[in-house]
Amino acid sequence: MRRGHGRWATVKGVTFDLLIKGGHVLDPAQGLDGPFDIAIAGGRIEALESDISPDRSRRTIEVRGASRRILPGLIDVHTHVAYGATTRGVGLDCCEPDQVGVLSGVTTVVDTGSVGVTNIGVFDAHLRPRSRTRVICLVNVGSFALTTPRPADVMSLDEVDRDSIARCIAASPGLISGVKLRVTGPFVLERGEELIELSKSIAREHHLPFMVHIGNRLAERRRGEALTRFVLERLQPGDIITHLCTPHPGGILDDDGKALPEFVAARRTGVIMDSALGRHNFSHLVARRQADLGIHPDTISTDITPGGYGEIVYSLLECMAKFMALGYSLADVVRMTTSNAAKAIGLSNELGAIAVGREADLSVIDVVSGRWRFIDTLAQPFSGEQALVPVHTVRAGELIAPNWGPHPSGWLPDSE
Repeated sequence: MRRGHGRWATVKGVTFDLLIKGGHVLDPAQGLDGPFDIAIAGGRIEALESDISPDRSRRTIEVRGASRRILPGLIDVHTHVAYGATTRGVGLDCCEPDQVGVLSGVTTVVDTGSVGVTNIGVFDAHLRPRSRTRVICLVNVGSFALTTPRPADVMSLDEVDRDSIARCIAASPGLISGVKLRVTGPFVLERGEELIELSKSIAREHHLPFMVHIGNRLAERRRGEALTRFVLERLQPGDIITHLCTPHPGGILDDDGKALPEFVAARRTGVIMDSALGRHNFSHLVARRQADLGIHPDTISTDITPGGYGEIVYSLLECMAKFMALGYSLADVVRMTTSNAAKAIGLSNELGAIAVGREADLSVIDVVSGRWRFIDTLAQPFSGEQALVPVHTVRAGELIAPNWGPHPSGWLPDSE
């Protein structure tokens, strides 16, 4: 029987499965920033108190340390984890969910349009049953997405199969959390407005958020900007612009470095702005300029692929540290990857907070001070004073030992 639904509650006469003791909880959405013990039973948080006796738990781990923080389970709202649904070297390669999920300190990942209706069955048939990470996905409007050797997701309007998408959504309850369109490729340059309108109408038909990738490396600046303006005018609250800090044509800043008026209006109405760094879509100079203008992402995500995992991106924690190098606080980046991320995928009542009664998803990290070297997608280096390292991942009450991904030592010697 559940013994409390508040932020914290005393539970008597319960033997816990796991007690996380002596740690510093940081949960910005709930205003928690201090020492708490967390008790878990049956995969859920049963108590959040200042001092819980280890005698009441079958297993206890100590997580003390001045640099250590216990966070709500981190959420990466933009990944590519349709491993096995795409052919390596042909189209878009994808990571395994646990590789960039629980083994990297992240409890929930969202695949954003790696596949369309022709391949989306891989999630429920193969990926989700064998993944400890929670996996959600957005369906690409293009039936084949990037699973074949083509220059873009959509090469004609005939490749957007509205009826098949409807059947796919109906047959996959709990799997699809949105509709994805990448405003990239040669067809988009020719008939982008039609494709945007069609894709938007499909999302509206199913009452799903519409995520749009902006920034087109093939476009000249005026065409890229025109398409982004067109998109921004048509988005509704809860829709998502992804690649906020892109250096490519079609960003949200005009030729004078000012925010497009359509962006300002979309921001005011509640359109979500996702950073989604990736290998090709993040400039630290653009991000700094935006911050100077008061433009901040709602969510930080990776847009991770095998290439990004091995270089530039590395992990969600790495991306969070990059924004800290730009002046954002630890609380800022945690909010963007917990409560804000949960809201973006419509799961605020389930994820993004450490609360009694919720599934026990936690990310325990160390904040490591030093001089750390980062790099953006234009191969431009920049440095920060803190790196974030995963220590423990707890997913639905299961304690999992993460690694630090593939990141080599980013330490900058004092001489540099």
